[in-house]
Amino acid sequence: MMPELTKQQTESNGDGKRKCDEAGPDTPSEQNSLAKRAKDDTSSAQDTGPPKPKELSQQQQYLSEADVGITEFVTRGWTGFDAIIKHRFSDFFVNEIDRAGRVEHLTSYTEVDDPEPPATEEEKAIEELGGVPDDPQEAFDQGMSRLAEILGEHDALLIKKHVDLDQNSDTGLPETAGEHSVTLDRELSKDLRRQVYMVTNNFLPTRVGCETVDGKLQFTRKDAQKSKQQRQPARRAGRGAPQWRHIGDYCHFVMQKENHDTMDVLSQIARHLRVSQRTLGVAGTKDKRGITVQRCSAYRVDHSRLIWASNRLRGARLGNYSYAASELKLGDLGGNQFRIILRHVVGADPESLEPVLQGIRTTGFVNYYGMQRFGTQAISSHTVGVAVLKADWHAAVDLLLKPRPGDREDVRRARDTWYQAKDAEAALKLLPQKAALAECSILRAFQKSRDASNAAGAFAAIPRNLRLMYVHAYQSYVWNAAVSARIRLHGFGGAVPGDLVIRSQAFSAADGEEEGEEEGASRVEPTLVTEDNMDQYTIYDVVLPLPGWAVKYPEHAVRDVYDETMKKDGLSPVELNKHPLKEYRLAGAYRHMVIRPRDFSYEWMRYNDDKQPLARSDSDAIEGKHDPESIAFGDHVALKLAFDLPSSAYATMLLRELMRKETAAGFQSNLSSKSGRE
Repeated sequence: MMPELTKQQTESNGDGKRKCDEAGPDTPSEQNSLAKRAKDDTSSAQDTGPPKPKELSQQQQYLSEADVGITEFVTRGWTGFDAIIKHRFSDFFVNEIDRAGRVEHLTSYTEVDDPEPPATEEEKAIEELGGVPDDPQEAFDQGMSRLAEILGEHDALLIKKHVDLDQNSDTGLPETAGEHSVTLDRELSKDLRRQVYMVTNNFLPTRVGCETVDGKLQFTRKDAQKSKQQRQPARRAGRGAPQWRHIGDYCHFVMQKENHDTMDVLSQIARHLRVSQRTLGVAGTKDKRGITVQRCSAYRVDHSRLIWASNRLRGARLGNYSYAASELKLGDLGGNQFRIILRHVVGADPESLEPVLQGIRTTGFVNYYGMQRFGTQAISSHTVGVAVLKADWHAAVDLLLKPRPGDREDVRRARDTWYQAKDAEAALKLLPQKAALAECSILRAFQKSRDASNAAGAFAAIPRNLRLMYVHAYQSYVWNAAVSARIRLHGFGGAVPGDLVIRSQAFSAADGEEEGEEEGASRVEPTLVTEDNMDQYTIYDVVLPLPGWAVKYPEHAVRDVYDETMKKDGLSPVELNKHPLKEYRLAGAYRHMVIRPRDFSYEWMRYNDDKQPLARSDSDAIEGKHDPESIAFGDHVALKLAFDLPSSAYATMLLRELMRKETAAGFQSNLSSKSGRE
């Protein structure tokens, strides 16, 4: 019987119990003292190659960790415990961390940081003249006086006779003459033309149009009807949109979404604003199943329009608006802050788990690419990547469209329709767009071309980021296999001769994001470890390459793992620059083998109701809701974890190290279903 748990939080102070197996070697000398033990731990491992991924049976509806090369652990002697990950989407919180180390939070739905932009030279000149009068006739009279000062009385009178509607009878022009123009018979200097434009654009915008024709100024009278339509000078010609009056071209804002894809919410925003989705920018995409907070940017969209759109979004809220000179691009972040709730904890208690939690804090975990990288279905993204790298477009399309276990009913029927009849139109009618973007793109291409044999053209119809995801997933699979082999061969005693190292900087920003292109990968030139310099590096400096034509490989047995793994798939690292299409020629990059979380803390809770939230979101805080508290003698036990990771790292791999349980979404979903609590 688990003892009663009180609400307590252990902060990251580094003074907890440490066992040799759980404690991480922090210095080269400390690592060298452990090298012999590490060698003994691994000397019995005969097979240095990666485990061969097994074929999935019809009963296995999800990939396992072993299928994608995830097999090893940092800590030893711990058997783990049972718990459910993401039992509810509100059990998984992610707050983006920017490159300056600030955690993004949604704190207001309407707050805006919008300082007055510096005045332009034209605005300064108008201010020196006393500004533009509100009365249109007074503004017209002052404008004509300014033109007289610039051009002389003769030209100013000539212009006035042609453009002043009140003087039509004097000029002999009918009152409904529409637009009438006059051209000065002399050329003016650039500075004089600038002064004239300043007057006509600000004092006479509804009465006089001015342009340069063949080097001479032409003034056009705007008719009465058009004058009424031109309401204020602060309008863009021809569009009626307000003039941009902010310090930068981009409105930045914070977005909190719940159980929705990042791209789905951005699509909603674009649709409400009637702008292209390319107008919007993000530093990275976040998990769908969770509550996530991140910064976004919008090109020349006023915050008032975003506030309006926010009230119409499904599963998301916007706020904390500001303006900046640059947009947000993929990779413009330093990491992510996680708050994760593990429900129905069985087989662990505060006393037994304390040294393990301390071990993860000080030792870290293997920096595997997590299961999200490879998709949630029986046919993995990296399997499609093999076909793409071989330019076998028929195989790639077939893998994406073929029936597979685990599909939802409407997707299953759509796949069956295509597979049996090759009827793209019929399959499309059954296929949900949001659940099958790649499949919809392919089928629409087939429908449009009426040529089911044009597999290359159909695959090219998939959005570029999604196409590249398949080949990057294959790189990730090979990297996972290589790091598992490195651990089996050399353990965690430290850097060994033949390793590649890049100095690990505590929580430095990486080139990419969890679901971005080659995320978390560095292109800094690595150093080769030798007998002479091995004492200068720790296990946290060791990197392995993602396969590519522009990277170095370790100079020990792990090098062979790359060749052997890719050879089984009919590929080779040295030929990754020979693809017929440039976008699939992979240069490669480097990724650290082991990482440690920052600001790691944890808290035990008891609760009764599985539907009860066990943490509050940013929007909950705005709305005055309190943080849930532990219930004395509650029926169930939960463990709340909080920590920061670089943008390259997967939180589920930290949970794997802690729980020693399969992290595949299908496995966790089955746990929830079997418990009858979903």
